[in-house]
Amino acid sequence: MLFSDAHLHVNSLRGIGAEKVARRFKREGGWFMAIIALPPYHYGFTEPTIDSYKKALNVLIGDVHKVKNEGLKVAAFMGVHPAEIEHYYRQGLRGERAFRLLEEVLKLLETAFKEGLIQGIGEVGRPHYSTSPERAILAEVVMMRSLILAKDLGALVQLHLEQGGYATAYSIKLLVDVLKLDVSKVVIHHASLETAKWAEELGLLFTAPIKQFDEKYVSLKALKCMVESDFLDDPTRPGTSAYPWEIPRVISSYVSRGLLTEDYAYKILVDNVVKYFGVEPP
Repeated sequence: MLFSDAHLHVNSLRGIGAEKVARRFKREGGWFMAIIALPPYHYGFTEPTIDSYKKALNVLIGDVHKVKNEGLKVAAFMGVHPAEIEHYYRQGLRGERAFRLLEEVLKLLETAFKEGLIQGIGEVGRPHYSTSPERAILAEVVMMRSLILAKDLGALVQLHLEQGGYATAYSIKLLVDVLKLDVSKVVIHHASLETAKWAEELGLLFTAPIKQFDEKYVSLKALKCMVESDFLDDPTRPGTSAYPWEIPRVISSYVSRGLLTEDYAYKILVDNVVKYFGVEPP
């Protein structure tokens, strides 16, 4: 069997790093990884400037090369996580000043996409935690600007959202329709069971976190599904998310127990990945 991870982070400056993660994942049957850049301050670039984002992009580019050198297919994403807005507000960078920086980041992403350095924008979206209305709406504005940019570029998008079931899925369906986006390029990342049900119903792609991919989730047999670890590669927060190599172990267990067929596993781990990320099949 072949296994993919549709959303994970690696930190080659402070964590295990891309090379070791890719090597171990491949040893377990992995063939593809989608690497999503971490906020710059996770790499140690603490100044809230565009230069910090340029440095983070360079780290991402280096990580992509390391994964390719290990023989895996890879896609690269960079965006503005809602938590970044929280972080900048705590630093005193707020409102228009914060948005000016984030607009510069979007211009950087546009250039990076046009140069083939990234394949998509992500993660962007809305906070899944309690926050002030001002911070929440700024995150949503950045998400909408990112969706518009992705449409103009033909880029992929991975969305970080609250997990509100029908309300979450329908709100994205509405945005996709209003903005006339290609629905096949938009993914709801880290979808809960209830959000996954409605995403499937509304024709939206989503990624299932392997930590939540239990028997009830598996029983959906959703056709719009891919699987992710959402690995953080942060030694200070062990166990916060899954490791990529948990995907092969969990999926193989379900197949051996008859909860999943190999054909369905191939659908969500290879077919959907090939179609969404535009990579050559293994």
